[in-house]
Amino acid sequence: MARKRLERLERVQGRRKRLYALMAGVAVVALAGATFGVSLLLRQPASAVVPEEGGYEATATLVADETMSVLTTRSPDVLVEVPSVVGLQISEAEMMLGAVGLAVRRMPTPPGEETSGSVLAQAPPAGERVTGDTTIVLVYADPAACRPDVASLVADGEHVVCIDPGHQLVANAGTEPLGPGSTEMKPKVSGGAVGVVTKQTEYDLALALSLKIKERLESNGVRVVLTRVSNSVNITNAQRALVANESGADLFVRVHADTHTNADVRGVATLYPSGNTWVAPIEAASLKAAQMVHAELLASSGATDRGIVKRADIVGFNWATVPSILVETGFLTNPMDDKALADPAYQDKIADGIARGVLAYLEE
Repeated sequence: MARKRLERLERVQGRRKRLYALMAGVAVVALAGATFGVSLLLRQPASAVVPEEGGYEATATLVADETMSVLTTRSPDVLVEVPSVVGLQISEAEMMLGAVGLAVRRMPTPPGEETSGSVLAQAPPAGERVTGDTTIVLVYADPAACRPDVASLVADGEHVVCIDPGHQLVANAGTEPLGPGSTEMKPKVSGGAVGVVTKQTEYDLALALSLKIKERLESNGVRVVLTRVSNSVNITNAQRALVANESGADLFVRVHADTHTNADVRGVATLYPSGNTWVAPIEAASLKAAQMVHAELLASSGATDRGIVKRADIVGFNWATVPSILVETGFLTNPMDDKALADPAYQDKIADGIARGVLAYLEE
């Protein structure tokens, strides 16, 4: 572990040296009055459509503040090689990208177990050659992400829903308590399932569905908080529940896909917390939400009904203090479910059903 930390430190230090060299080069060019002029525009609002890792697009309407730093050349047709900035602090990453004339869009996500302010992912990736007018998306760890002003939301009578896209790109095999004060430990977060036919990953699917659900709820006036906006995060199940708690959510919706040793098993199920003292205060409301969401999901998707299931052994439930449900949208180990879940039209049906169920719950 110490060796890995040392190697990572050496990589970061190497990038910083390159950063300073690049900045020095820019200064020389500026002093020499070279052909390419530069202009610096700091902290401009960013609201364009942002490409996400799974191939789809995510509109960057985040709860946290988004800013853009731009250092542009006068010739956008010149190709520039994108430097690697993953692991750097966001300010250092912006300086490095700005030094080669590339604009930056910040996309904050909760830090989980990562260092606050560090860049977790970038798009386009390092090494790709792009034109000088390209905007580089930087997903970075921000403690302020997904934490709205709850007092103002309550005053406005606005509903808040926290959506948790299940899993993440890299599993965290460490352990955390099953619930507050528990001595029983559970894995922090797994990488999730993989489609038996399509090879789609559960973390990609969960994020794609969550963004669709978010769009539908927001169009109906609901404030939506996401526990993550990128697959390149390290956020444990307990930490995801804490995001929901801190947001003051009326409902915590967790989006997953299922697996089974029997490839014939298929269908959708909705889980809710029940059976221990941690979840007793939210059990009744969670069951009500599960019933409404499950009914709408079945009606919209036509999927096989696997029922409403109570669970006492789920960390993300046991750490939650707001009503919570977990929707298993199908089995990636079943060829029919797997292929259906890879179809954007079927994903829309899933998102429609979940959103309608959530809205019905909020209305009551």
